[in-house]
Amino acid sequence: MVGRLLADVIRVMPYWPRERYLELAPRYWARARARLVAEEMKLPLGPITVPPPLPAEEQRATS
Repeated sequence: MVGRLLADVIRVMPYWPRERYLELAPRYWARARARLVAEEMKLPLGPITVPPPLPAEEQRATS
């Protein structure tokens, strides 16, 4: 489980906006991962489509 999480986070980090790195933390990762394009995540390399940020009220609800 931890190995997969780490591999996935390393996979998306080059494409993820720095100001949103908190979304990649273990506490929030499942929600962020669910919003990614599944087919892109199956590939070992290649670009990742970063989903738009959650609305402010949804961000507060997950904190």
